[in-house]
Amino acid sequence: MITWVVTEVTLAFIVFCADSVGGDRRRPGERVTRALLWMVTLTRWFTHRNVVKLARFGAVVWFLVTTGWLLTLQYDRLATPTFLVVAEATMGFVVYCVDALSGDLENKPGRRIVRSVFWPIPLARHLSDEDSVALVHASLTVWVMLTTGWLLGLLYDRVAGPLGGLG
Repeated sequence: MITWVVTEVTLAFIVFCADSVGGDRRRPGERVTRALLWMVTLTRWFTHRNVVKLARFGAVVWFLVTTGWLLTLQYDRLATPTFLVVAEATMGFVVYCVDALSGDLENKPGRRIVRSVFWPIPLARHLSDEDSVALVHASLTVWVMLTTGWLLGLLYDRVAGPLGGLG
């Protein structure tokens, strides 16, 4: 039951974020309704070839997938208390990097640090913002961290581990 609820909420959130782009401006209440009826909304986007919203849908999904891969990689390699700290720092770092592109926050490192500590709020805004620059930068940041983690994990598993570890 909990898996079904999490799946429904996740897909509703993705549709809510994707519905923020395009020429038709919708009030937040309408977007919430469309998100809750995500199957109908997605079917309509596919059958009416709404490329802008489908592209945004794909971008949000890609960000969430790569973030999931990165956090899973960290979870598999770290103990539970350490993982929680590293995962929080990772997501805070992503928000800090995305905020570095913002003209309003570029020269305000203190404000960027505060936003990094409370990363879920800025990240939700980046995902539902009609400008895709923040979403693309967040995806790129996560992708670079993920591939670097894979590379370092491979290095340790295939080279350092068989030679006696790093220490």
